[in-house]
Amino acid sequence: PWREDVGLCRELLDDPAVAATLRPGALGAARTLGHTGAILTADIEHWQRESFGPWLFFDTATGMFVGRCGLRRASVLGRSSVELLYAVRSGLWGAGYATEMAMLAMVHARRLGLEDVVGFTAVTNRASRRVLEKVGMRYETTFEHAGLPHWLGRSHLHQQTRSIV
Repeated sequence: PWREDVGLCRELLDDPAVAATLRPGALGAARTLGHTGAILTADIEHWQRESFGPWLFFDTATGMFVGRCGLRRASVLGRSSVELLYAVRSGLWGAGYATEMAMLAMVHARRLGLEDVVGFTAVTNRASRRVLEKVGMRYETTFEHAGLPHWLGRSHLHQQTRSIV
């Protein structure tokens, strides 16, 4: 992401349907340009610090902006984790973009040698949960976030090797 992408990010994050999935319950207040700019700045700084982070995605056939997806370090339930995050423009929901973006992010996680990646979504968001399951997340627990129950999944990426004697 680049600072010049603030308009695209704001379009995505301020879409009422997207906002309802990303900021449920107590987090549901509308974003200001300052909030969106801070998210974009944090993404850029994460890339500079970690050499990975969220990307902006565009449809290669049309050039249309699709959404945001990637990996970021986060504390989840008090544990240092790498989180898979994604958001797709609501007019494009159901077209497979979230799964495609999330799969690319998980391939990148393996290339980085990460041990595991977590993802979470409100328990009522079955479509998002299905994306997490498709990319290898397995149920770990249910926890409260923003006053609502959330499904937490984890994907263990490290491959166990066996010695042949």
